[in-house]
Amino acid sequence: MMGNLPVLLFGASGMIGSAIASILPQHGYKVRAFMREGSHSILPAHVDEIVHGNLVTGTGLADAVKDVQAVLYFAGTSVPATSEDNPAIEFAASLPPLTNVMNALARVNPHARFVFPSTGGAIYGSCDEAPIESSPTHPLSAYALGKALAEQTIRFYNDVFNIRSDILRVSNAYGNARPRSVPQGVIDHFLDDAIRGVTSQVWGSLEVQRDYIFVDDVAHAVLTLLRADRRPSAVYNVGQSKSHSLRQVLTLIEQVTEGRHCYELVKNHYAGVARSSIDCSLLARTVGWRPRISLEDGIALAWQRKLALHDR
Repeated sequence: MMGNLPVLLFGASGMIGSAIASILPQHGYKVRAFMREGSHSILPAHVDEIVHGNLVTGTGLADAVKDVQAVLYFAGTSVPATSEDNPAIEFAASLPPLTNVMNALARVNPHARFVFPSTGGAIYGSCDEAPIESSPTHPLSAYALGKALAEQTIRFYNDVFNIRSDILRVSNAYGNARPRSVPQGVIDHFLDDAIRGVTSQVWGSLEVQRDYIFVDDVAHAVLTLLRADRRPSAVYNVGQSKSHSLRQVLTLIEQVTEGRHCYELVKNHYAGVARSSIDCSLLARTVGWRPRISLEDGIALAWQRKLALHDR
């Protein structure tokens, strides 16, 4: 670690961000969180310091990025349903905040490493074979197109300002104890609905396949990359390297909830690509990371977390 400098985390109250904020202090990292001005979000207990500001205007970013060894940009600026397939809405939500952070890094702390979560499924489109990082990208939604442009933006700052970066193409993450506040993440939403006694809406077909990854495994991937800091910029797939159908997911949820989950099919919503599964062997070869938690164990653990929070 660079003189034990802190790590700056955007999105510390989000699903992946909170998992990262919990795991890093266990391994000797100090966490500095960037919070929106006036925000009342619940932060993980292990955050060491907070800097307030505004990603859209750039306020506070210079102070936030100063004297940190890495910047983990897990701010939830958009999700697949944000744009309703209008690229202009997606770009306005996601690209200006990212550019503001990169500009602050270029001015104040270009030696800090930058970590960005892209999408591990939508960016490749529908593929018969599990794509590797060098596979062609084929965005089929405004959300995926926004991620592709974000990746190009980050590469620009790497080439021009020498800001080393890790772009993580994360598959479908799940496992947060708190109810999801955004329309993304079917497993968590289905488990939340089971607790509330609400019937879930399932978009499209039960045969849609996704690569699902437990949130703790994503946080562990970030930790593993931070530990191996002296590396060139790279793109990594982060997932299970296998896909499961929505039908399989619903069966597992029915088992762990003991029949408390009910759903109905809704045909008039975009369900995304028919199948997404990514090859994550590069991350294993580079830093030795592999997912530890199977889908079966992950859904059971996610259910336990949600029940424990609900029963408090």
